Formats: sequence, C-alpha cells, structure tokens
Amino acid sequence: MHGADTQRERGFLSAGWRLLETSARPGAWNMTCDRAVLSAVEDGEARPTLRIFGWSPPAVSIGRHQPDPEHEAIRMLDARGIDCVRRPTGGRAVYHAGIAEELTYSVVAPIGVPPFVGRGRDAYRRIHSALAAALIELGVGAILASDGTERRLRALRPDDRLACFASPVGDEVTVGGKKLVGSAQRRTRRAFLQHGSIPLAGDHRLLDAVWPGSLDPDAATTVSAAADRTVSYSEMAEHVVRAFERTLNVRLSPGVLTPEEEVTIDATRGALATT
Repeated sequence: MHGADTQRERGFLSAGWRLLETSARPGAWNMTCDRAVLSAVEDGEARPTLRIFGWSPPAVSIGRHQPDPEHEAIRMLDARGIDCVRRPTGGRAVYHAGIAEELTYSVVAPIGVPPFVGRGRDAYRRIHSALAAALIELGVGAILASDGTERRLRALRPDDRLACFASPVGDEVTVGGKKLVGSAQRRTRRAFLQHGSIPLAGDHRLLDAVWPGSLDPDAATTVSAAADRTVSYSEMAEHVVRAFERTLNVRLSPGVLTPEEEVTIDATRGALATT
C-alpha cells in the first residue's frame, strides 16, 4: 500500500466512521448502494461505513454464485409482489421482509487497518461478535456457532439452492442452536463489504415454497421470538449502533451518501436485478 494511501485511510479512520441509515428501499437500490460504498471506501473517497436499512418492496436476494431463478420461481415471486435481486456477495438465498420484520446491516471498511487487521474470517467473527452483543442487550442469549458446524456443511456447493437460513455455519450468530443472523462477505484488493439479515419477526417459509427443500423452517428463529417480546426496527438499530461502537471501538457519526456514490447507484442499480 502506498504511503499517501495509508495516510489518507488513517485520516478517515481518525475522523470516525460514517453511519448511514437509508430506511427501506428496493432491492436493486440496496445492493448497488453497497457496491457503490465499497468502491468509494476502496478508493479512499469515503469513510468506513456502517449502513442500516430495510427493503420495500420485500425481496429475495441470491448470492453472486447461485444460478439464476427459474421462470416458475420468478412467476411465484412476482405474484406475491416480491422482487428478486442478485447480491454482490456470495452466500445463499435470503428472503428480506418489510421493515417491521427485518433489519439489514452492511459494513464497508479498508483491509488491514483497525479494527479489521486480520483475515476475512477475523472480520466476519468480529462483526458478528458486535451483533451478538447488541442482541444480548435485548435479552437474547446469542452466541457464535462453533467451527464444527461449518465443517459439517463444507460439502455443500456455493451454487446450490439452499437458503441462507437453512443452517448456521461457524462464527454465525445463533440462539438455542438456531440461526439468527445471515451474513455474506466480499473482499476486494483494499476493502471489504459484509452485509447481513437480522430477522425481527415472521419467517422464511416463502423460500421453501419457491424452492422446495431449500429450507428447514425450524433451523432459524427471529429476534422477537428469542426475546419473547416484540423488538422493533428502531430498537434493534439503536442497539446495533451502540454495540458496534463499544465492541469494535469505533466512533460512528451520522452521514449521507456522497454525490459520487449517488451517481454510481443511479447508473448501475439495474445491474443486480434478476427479473
């Protein structure tokens, strides 16, 4: 890394992290937003960013390596008013409900600078530790899944039709053995993006209707079910921000998208749609 680039990144870090709260947007907008922020952070044009957002209308996102949905699957989703979009990250299919039933987060940061100085798996674990801390504050007994869970699932291909919430893998957030947060990560040369779904209520049975056998509904749970009370989007967001600052020792300040990020989103938001 060049000295000037290092100095610029340290300047952004000393200024704190950017907190983006973009509310509920269409799936293509959300995914191109994550892509635009990743590009801006990688180029040193934006601060490290935590984004909190929702989906409107509801959508199914599929991993970048999964096959395109069949015509019948698209027809079923269209009939229910549900979008389908491809993520810039890997992983498997996720159903993103409305803002009353899900909070989605994304983290974009430079590689090799605090608080993420190790491998991609280290960043994955540290972010999930922060999310687990937020859930514990809400009265949820959240823990990270063991590595043994991941080893049992390694034989599954990344391009299969399995849903993300079919089963937890190592270092994912669980409660009572059930998956509670589904995340995926993408790394470029100088930055990484990790985003994930935190179901607040409802379930993912829709995916099993679209792709039979893709999901065991009993393998996952929601924040409200685990807390035995209704946890709202705003309450979850407040706890995520607080736990992120405390656990990762970063300072978050509310921000907005840069004009360059806005231009990128407007120019490319159709690229990830699958319909």
